[in-house]
Amino acid sequence: MRILRRGSYALGVLAAAALLGGCNGSGGSQSSGLTPSSGVRSYALNPSDTFVGVKWIGNVHPDHQKSWISPDVQRAPRLLFVSDTATDDVDIFTMPDMALKGTITGFNQPQGECSDKHGNVYVANTQATQVEEYSRTGTLLNTYPDKSGYPVGCAVNPVNGDLAVANVSSFSGLGHVLLFTSPSSRPTMLINPAQVSYFFLGYDIHGDLWVDGRDKQKNYIVSACGGFVCRTIQLTGGKIYFPGAVQWDQKEYSWVLFDQRCGNTTAACSYWVSGTGVLGQATNYQNSSGGAVCDMIQGVVAAYGKRYTAGSDYEYTGCPNAGNSSVNRWQYPAGGAPTNYATELVTQQPAGAAISTQNVNTPPQ
Repeated sequence: MRILRRGSYALGVLAAAALLGGCNGSGGSQSSGLTPSSGVRSYALNPSDTFVGVKWIGNVHPDHQKSWISPDVQRAPRLLFVSDTATDDVDIFTMPDMALKGTITGFNQPQGECSDKHGNVYVANTQATQVEEYSRTGTLLNTYPDKSGYPVGCAVNPVNGDLAVANVSSFSGLGHVLLFTSPSSRPTMLINPAQVSYFFLGYDIHGDLWVDGRDKQKNYIVSACGGFVCRTIQLTGGKIYFPGAVQWDQKEYSWVLFDQRCGNTTAACSYWVSGTGVLGQATNYQNSSGGAVCDMIQGVVAAYGKRYTAGSDYEYTGCPNAGNSSVNRWQYPAGGAPTNYATELVTQQPAGAAISTQNVNTPPQ
């Protein structure tokens, strides 16, 4: 992974010593390879502290049924995987029609997701402290054990296939980023001394990595990571209030940052962002009733051909005119009302989202 090319930033110095008591390392990097002792695990946060949405209502009714996958998914060019932290499931929808075609059960607070060029999908299984890789037909392929914290987001490097994992916190409190070269590899740890918690992350086409979260004052922060360091990107031209997805818009050759509390209200939006941190005009997202999306915890911007955003509207108690949560597909960058959506028999507390593509050279649907 290379240092970010666009813009000029002063590289921060890693305060590696004793930041995370359960990790070892040398020089300018840290590696997490030690299984935390029972004493370290006693500092584990409550599930509500590791949830990266605006509101937490806890598990509604964990699904203890068996996983099921429709044979239709094998022929579908595009699939949308959506994690549900209320039922501990991941649901699979065909695109663009948003038809439910499968449910993978047995997670323990699944949250952020990502996908690779083969169409495999990775799920941050937060309370299980691991990231699981699934084929687009729902078969578990690999498990990436996270021995240093609670994973909530992930991204796959398009250059070398490395998996980046965002730990919202370590077992002792402070978050970080882990880089895996394989499921069995000892990950490299990256931190920004100014950043306390880490939510979502994304790669651009060059393998440059951005990750958002909160700083010491619990304000929004986004960092650019390369080599063995992460450094703060100073945003100008606007303000983001609550960390959301970090995406790369290949057509516009720009970053896209999502805000779960757009304008500090119960609404969701995303911003085009230059490499130097200048926010562009917001893209606002509505639900099928014409109201503002209450909370899109993670949205995905299609990277090839026709552009759109796919994700969910988490309608928690307290949202204006709260209704059923939904899974949606919006035009991008237009936003507005969804072109396709599903509101029945779908997720109750939707969080992560990832698009599985059968062939990246075919136009998105």
